Formats: sequence, structure tokens, C-alpha cells
Amino acid sequence: MVADSAVSQEARSGSVTALAEHCDALFSPGSPLQTELPQWSVREGQRALAMAVADAIADRAILMAEAGTGTGKTLAYLIPVLLHGGRVIISTATRNLQDQLDQKDLPAARRALGAAVSTCVLKGRSNYVCLYRLQRAAEWVHGRHAHAQLRRIEQFARSDARGDLSALSGLEENSALNFLVTSTTDNCLGADCPDYKACFVMKARREALASDVVIINHHLFFADLALRGEGVNELLPTADTLILDEAHQLAEIGVQFLGARCGTAQVVDLSRDLLAAGLQHAKGLADWQMLSASLERAARDLRLAAPPNPGRLSQPQVLDLPGWDVAMHDLQVRLAHTAQVLSAHTEAAPEFERLMDRCTGLHEAFSRWQTASSDGDEADEAAQVRWADVGSAHLRLQAAPLSIAPAFAALLAQRSQAWIFTSATLSVGGSFRHARAALGLTPEQGGCAPVEDGVAPRCRELRVASPFDYAEQGRLLVPQDLPLPNQPGHSESVAALAAQLAANNGGGTFVLTTTLRAAKLIAQTLRALLPGRTVLEQFDESKAALLDRFARTSQSVLVGSQSFWEGVDLPGDRLTLVIIDKLPFAPPDDPLTAARLKQIEAEGRSGFSDYSMPQAALSLQQGAGRLIRTESDRGVLVVCDRRLTATGWGRQLLASLPPFTRVTQTADAQAFLQQMR
Repeated sequence: MVADSAVSQEARSGSVTALAEHCDALFSPGSPLQTELPQWSVREGQRALAMAVADAIADRAILMAEAGTGTGKTLAYLIPVLLHGGRVIISTATRNLQDQLDQKDLPAARRALGAAVSTCVLKGRSNYVCLYRLQRAAEWVHGRHAHAQLRRIEQFARSDARGDLSALSGLEENSALNFLVTSTTDNCLGADCPDYKACFVMKARREALASDVVIINHHLFFADLALRGEGVNELLPTADTLILDEAHQLAEIGVQFLGARCGTAQVVDLSRDLLAAGLQHAKGLADWQMLSASLERAARDLRLAAPPNPGRLSQPQVLDLPGWDVAMHDLQVRLAHTAQVLSAHTEAAPEFERLMDRCTGLHEAFSRWQTASSDGDEADEAAQVRWADVGSAHLRLQAAPLSIAPAFAALLAQRSQAWIFTSATLSVGGSFRHARAALGLTPEQGGCAPVEDGVAPRCRELRVASPFDYAEQGRLLVPQDLPLPNQPGHSESVAALAAQLAANNGGGTFVLTTTLRAAKLIAQTLRALLPGRTVLEQFDESKAALLDRFARTSQSVLVGSQSFWEGVDLPGDRLTLVIIDKLPFAPPDDPLTAARLKQIEAEGRSGFSDYSMPQAALSLQQGAGRLIRTESDRGVLVVCDRRLTATGWGRQLLASLPPFTRVTQTADAQAFLQQMR
């Protein structure tokens, strides 16, 4: 049912539109949906959401819609947009969700309506085989297995019409080969490429421009807003309706793309392209081997100047690293020298001018990151934050705005289109204030300004509760005898409790942590305590491979951090126990978090109340949301942080969780798990 009638009423703009009336009939008893979709049943929340989406489309309005797990939100927005017609862009959080929409949800909705609409999936260029780079990849591949995989990719590229690597089974998502056989905006030759006419990226863009419904992802959406040429900018002006699913991720993904970044991986890629082009087009005219090797060595030295363990460092921390200035200076010198050598050979082939531009661009990008803009606006500079993401092999330097709100508000204010933002977790404490402010959707920020042919109010809200009976289906345990998260032995105690509960669990177990360090420690302890169980740990394999093994292995345990808190759907016995190690507050020493808190405090507001608490509430909801996925699921949620019940702010977070029946003793949770077996 609709969770808040006062809020849901705001979603309507006076009289119900004809489109909404049509949806009302389709989502009511006796609907043809029941004939075409055997698993479908009438859900009041789904009907209310579909009508609100229909009204927003007809009125060219903005709808913020929170739909609890099990509402059926995908069908609730697909039916109205297909009925309305026109061009639709659907953006979701991941490529996997794109494929699910394309292969499962959209075909079902089209079949139910008998709608003859053309659809396509558009992904970023890193998902498509680059025919030009594929021909060169063998130069950088070593080992029998890698060469066998490369031959599979070559055969795939010859036989597949789309060239989307996700369709090639058995290829690891993070395989090093992917980087060698796909292009980036840096190394793409564009119209100068000899394979331009057969280019899979260009084929995908042409198909998107000719389609009625285009499915993209948030990374692609923001990459194009940042003018990185992924093909979405051509689509946006032509769309009548934009649907942004999993909208709770938009603000954080957007920040990554609306700034600037440069890194050692780009330098290594440049060095390899330099060597290949030099030997092919200008052999003997320069020492291409030496130039390439010196660039790669300079990139490696810059990475080695940072700490060995992956993590995130603020700009001041990076600049204080011993040897950083020397390594950065050497890299700058190598880039400048390489650009100078290339300038003498630009007539040899179009590639040389592009390589020279890449050298110059990287030189400038590293220089800009090193120092604050001396001639820039101080206010603009204050709204930026710089940090370094340190990986196991590479280093990436980032500069980003603290918020996407100004840019996003400007985008919405200039487009007379319907925008639908939906997720299972958009509100905090029943309010959309935090989500709206993050996206610039407040009167002060301008994102809700009236547009031509629009109907007021432009920005509307709807909250729809989950149809699940959480009190019956689940139990919540908050242990009172564990150390606090900042006390010694907390992770070991979490692991001991997890082992105790998992031993009584007939299904799968998730242990969700807030740090990689805790994940590693808990996984090691669980392997010792549960010798007969399969214990999987983040980074043992790719996320997709881990989840596949977890789903196929009875009573397995998976320990993971941030990426496993959301976007995981494991109904039934595959997941019946979810353990969260502590409340998911962002670490205050994270450069982006620290800069945001500082800005909020400077405005006279509370960083804890206005930022840390809402972010933790949304993350906690996402983690808890992994447990109950269908009306027949049952399970236990454990939050190993007694601050959830012992503090006033903790009880506010507790109120954001599904209304599971509370149990106070571990034995009660064990008994519930045993009843489920």
C-alpha cells in the first residue's frame, strides 16, 4: 500500500491524466497483464506508482518515487512510457541491470501491451571490441592462456554483430585483455581509424539514435555530461522521458565524472600505443622502444611513490609523500619530451598528432592536479576536492566538485522533459530532502523551475511501501555483548558470531563490512571456524564470479564490503542470513567526505545530521535490503553495532530499516534459522 497518503497526493497535479487512467485500469483486477504475465498480480503500490509516473510523463514533470522492494517498480514505469510513446532513455546503475532490462523486463512489458517499439542497450566504449586495437593486442599478450583468450575474442569479433564483450562467456569482467582490445576517448582514432565504418561503438550509437527506448547506465550518462563523447549527448535532446532507476546512486557516480582525472594507467596505455605506432609508421626515425619504456617506467615510479596498499589519499597527503615531487617531475619531463619527438613526425600518420595531443593533455592534467588554480575563482576552487585513488598496480588522481547539484539543476532547468527518479531507497526518515538537495531539485537550486508546456508543481514525490510482511518474514538481532566498532576485537567477535549463526543456517550467509581490512580479517577467521563451509571473500574473484559460486554452493558464506551492499538479488534459500559488521558511516578522513563535512559546517549546519546520518541511513537500508527479496523469503538480519539501539541517533537509523521482528538473544535468531530449515 502507499506509505504516506499526504506525500502520494503531492504526486498528482490536479485531475488525473488520461494516461494515468489507462494505467489505473491496466494495474487493476481483470487486467490483460494477468494473461500475458502469469507471475503478475495486483499490487496497490505498483498501481499508485504507475499512475504517478503516467501523470509526470503527461505533465513533463519531475517525479521522485521511492518504491519498496517487491513493488514491481520496473513494470510500473515501463507500462506508462510504452503507452505514451515517444523516445525514452532509461538509465540504471550497472551494466548487469541494463542487460536485465533489455533481456527480461522490456520484452515482458512489450508483450503485455503488444507494443511495437524498437529498443537497444548503449554502453560505454570500454564494453565494445575495438577492431583496430584488437589487431595490435597480440604484441602485449604473454602466456598460452592469454593467447587462447585473445583468439576467442578475435573469433567473437568476426561473428558477433554488436561486439559487446559481455556476450562472450568465460571472459573475466576485469581481465587485462579487455583493456587491450577496447578503446578509450584518449586512444580512439575517430574518423581517421581504418576500421571506422565497421566500428562497434559507432554501430551502437547509430542503433541508439534510431531506437524508441534506449537503455544506458549512470556512468555513461555522466561521462557524456562531462563532454567525454560517449554518444548520450546526441540522445538527450530527443528524449520525451528520462527514467533514472537506482537513483540513490546518481549523486556519487556523478561526482566521479563531473571533475577531472588522470592516472598512471593512461600513461602506460600511451606508452604502448606510442611504441606500436612508431614501429609501424616511423621505424628508425626515433628510438621508440626507449621512449615507450621511459614513459612506462616514469608511471611505475609515480605509483611506487604512494603507499603499497590500495586506498584513498587527500591531495596534501600525496604532496607530502617522500619522493613524490621527484617522480612527478620525471613523469612531466618524459611526457614533454615525448610530445616534442612526436611533433616532428605528425605527417607520418594521423596517430602521431593524436599521440602528441595525449602527451600534452596528460602533462597539463597532472600539472593542474598538483597545484590549485592560481588564476581561478576562489569560491569555485573551494567547491572542488582533489584526491588520489591508489590501486594495486596504478594510481589515479581526481579533482571533483563536492556536489553535482549545480550542474544537474542546470540540466533539468533547460529541458522540457519528464524526469522519473526511482529507487527502493530515496528517502530518509520519510523525507526526500536529502536526495533532492543532492540533485539540485529544490526551489533554491533551480532544478524544479517551471518549463515550457509543463504543469505545476514540476517536482513531485511518492513513497510506496513494500508489500512484504517483514514482521513475519524476518528477524532483527542487535547483539548487546559485542565490543564497540572502535574497540579491540570487534571484527573477531563479529566473525565468531557469524560462524555461530551460519552453523544453524540452512541457506546462504552474507557478512557485509564497511572496510576491506575487516572483510579480510573476518573471512580468515570464518575459514578457521567453519572448516566444512565454503567461505568466499571479496577480491578472490570478480563480483560476478563470486556471486555465481555463492548461488551454486549450498550454505556458503560470502564476506564483502561496499560493492556487495546493493545490486545483489538472491531470493529463496540462496541468502537467508545477512550480518552487517557496523553502522555504515563514511570514514571522516576520506578526502571527499571530509571536504563535504567542512563545507556544511562552514554554512552553520551540522555535518553529522545533514550528511553523515542520511548517507548512513541509505547505506544501511541497501544492505538490509539484500535479505527479503520475495513474499516467500524468510531470514535474519544482524547488525553488530549496539549503537543502533543505545543512542538517540542510532534509533533514528533503526527506524529506517524494514520493520523486522526484533529479537534480543542470539539463541532466538538461531531458533528462527532452524525453523526455516
